[in-house]
This record gives sequence, structure tokens and C-alpha cells, in this order.
Amino acid sequence: MIEFCKNCVMPSSKPNISFVNGICSSCNFHFYEKAKKINWNYRKKEFNSLIKEIKKKNNNSFDVLVPVSGGKDSITQVHYMLKAGLRVLALTVDYGLKTSIGDYNLKLIPKMGASLFTFRPNIKLHSKILKISFEKYGDPDLMSHCLLHALPIRTAIKFNIPMVFLGENSAYEYSGDNTIEEKKMSFKWFQNYAANNGMTPKKFSKIHKIPYEKMDFYDLPNQSELKRTNAVFCSYFFKWDSVSNLRIAKKYGFKSLKANGEGTYRNYVGTDEKINRIHQYLKYLKFGYGRATDHACEDIRNRRLTRNQAIKLVKKFDRVKISKYFYKDFIDLIGISEKKFYKILDKFTNKKLLLKIKKIN
Repeated sequence: MIEFCKNCVMPSSKPNISFVNGICSSCNFHFYEKAKKINWNYRKKEFNSLIKEIKKKNNNSFDVLVPVSGGKDSITQVHYMLKAGLRVLALTVDYGLKTSIGDYNLKLIPKMGASLFTFRPNIKLHSKILKISFEKYGDPDLMSHCLLHALPIRTAIKFNIPMVFLGENSAYEYSGDNTIEEKKMSFKWFQNYAANNGMTPKKFSKIHKIPYEKMDFYDLPNQSELKRTNAVFCSYFFKWDSVSNLRIAKKYGFKSLKANGEGTYRNYVGTDEKINRIHQYLKYLKFGYGRATDHACEDIRNRRLTRNQAIKLVKKFDRVKISKYFYKDFIDLIGISEKKFYKILDKFTNKKLLLKIKKIN
């Protein structure tokens, strides 16, 4: 049985979510727990103390490493660090599927006053990993999500950078899971949210017979190494809000799309790379909710949309079929035909669930 949150439009088929009295855990967290318990003035003092300590002790070239994509959120993260007077090394991962507007926005970061380092993984290996992730698990980003969270931490340790400034803590912002550390990256968070419920790079390498030493930078370092840098979430110190982040990014010249992005009603998300659209579309096919649902739920919680308005947007945009623009470079990279691409989409489509999802009210 599918249950829809009575406050937002999230279905119970979403992984890592629960319902109490018809309200999803994310809404419960935002309205009943987060609103009551968070003292933002206290967290501002925490942030200032952290920055003061870094400036006092650090004699290296950089004070903080910020993982970036060129999206509005990562530009906002860099903004907070520069405003605090820190020397920023921004790190981006590029395996050839970025968009032209994504490249433009990424080039804003050095102009802001940060240094930008681009990591290009072994494409022969990474395309193999992408192919396995797509064909076997229905998620091309399965290991890429791990890479995007683990590599910045490993890089900071390598260059003795005392802090990594991550983006939002999705366990809190999107699932309402307050059993996980909110401020810092932890092994539990990585296993449940980056590694898709336990499919860690170590497990992936063992199952698919890829030597782990070729994949270790996709994985968090061990506990003692992890302590050598302070990997914290931006959303712990600053209230996470897409529209607020957009306003900040625009001050630096951030470009949005001319029209809404495919699969959503917003024009300022998914601008940086093409593969995320495949990930989001498969999410809809498997779990019955897509990018429009994510955005509508956030806008309801921030009182920008009513639930009825959100339902109309979800029905209009979540079900939009993926266009060739987003998958052509991807299938060329992993070496499959368009016919096979659609065959895999069909393999992971939960047809019974999608029929029930259409009855949202």
C-alpha cells in the first residue's frame, strides 16, 4: 500500500523514510523537531569558534576543502568559507558528462577567490563502474556518490587540510533521520546515504571482482585517518534552502537555465552535469517519485507552495520521459546501444507502483 504524506507529496516508497500519523519523517523533522530544537545563534557561535581555531593552528596552504560541481549549492558553500576569511581549495570531479552551463558556473569559483582542482578519474575504470552500477543496480551514480563524498576527505588528509565543508546532510534534510550524526560525516551516514544502504565500494569491488586498491578513493578512509580532518555539513551551521542558496550564487554570476529543467519545474537545478537526470529518472521509475517531487516537498516545507499546487506540478513534471540529450553521451561512455539503455530502464520500472502513484491526492 502506498501512503502519501498529508503535509507534502512524498510517497512511502521513498527509501529511508517513515510515517507517523500520516506525516513523513522529513516533515516531522522540519516542522516539529528542527523548528523547536535548533538554536541558530548557538550554531553561529560554534561556526565562528571552529573558524577561529583553524586560523589559529593551520600553517598549510589551505584552510578548507570544498567539494564543488558548479551548482548553486557548492558555490554557496565556497561563499561561506571565503566570507569567513579561509583559504579555500575547491575540488570537482569530471568524467566528461558536464554541461556547457555547468562548465561556465564552475569557472566562477576561481573568480570568487578560491583555488579549483579538477579530478579526472581513470575513465576506463570509471566507465566500467558506471556500466555495472546502471545495469545491475539501476543507478549509474551508485559509486559516484561515494566518490563525491570520500575523495574530498581523502584529499584533505593527503594535503593536511584541517576541514572539509560538505553540503547538506540528506539524512536530516530529506529523510528526517535524526539517529545519525548531524554535524559531521560518519561511517554510518556514508553507508546509509552515500553508499545506498550498505553497498560500499569495498563490497562493490568484491562482488564485481575489481581490485579494491583501484577503488579505495571511492571509499572513506579508516577511522584513525578520518580523524585527521574535520568533515562537516554546511546545513548544520546554515539553514539549508535552495532559494536562499540561489540568491547567493547569483551574486557571483551563476547562470540558470532559460526554461525549467527536464523532470522538474525549477530552472536552476541539475545544470552542472547530464548523468544526474538519468539517476533522477530511474528514481521515479523504481520508487515512484522524481525531481519534481523532491523540489515540491522542499517548497511546501518552506511555505512557497500549497500541497494542491505541488500535486499539479508533480503530475506535470515527474513523469516527463528522459530525452536523448541526457543519455547519449552516457551510453557512448559505457558502450551500450540506445535499445539496451531502454531495456535496462524497463527492467527497473516498477509498473504496479507507478499505477498507484498516479492516484496521488
